[in-house]
Amino acid sequence: MPADIPKSVVQKLVFFTAAMIICPVATFFICQYLFSNNAIISGGVSALVANIVLIGYVVAAFMEDTTEQEPEETKKSR
Repeated sequence: MPADIPKSVVQKLVFFTAAMIICPVATFFICQYLFSNNAIISGGVSALVANIVLIGYVVAAFMEDTTEQEPEETKKSR
C-alpha cells in the first residue's frame, strides 16, 4: 500500500535537503576565503545559514495548503 504523498511535498523536501547540505558548506568555504582562513567566523556564519534554511523549511511547511481534497466519487455524483 503506497503512501499518497503529493508531488509538491516531495519536491519541497528535496529542495530544502539540498539547500541544507550545499548552502552551509559553500558559505563556510566562501567565508574561509574572505576572512583569511578564520574557522570561527566561517563556522558561525555557516551555522547561521543552516538555521536560515531550517527556518525557511518550517515557514514553507506551515504555509502549505492542508485542506483535504474531495474524493473523486463525491465529484462525480455532482
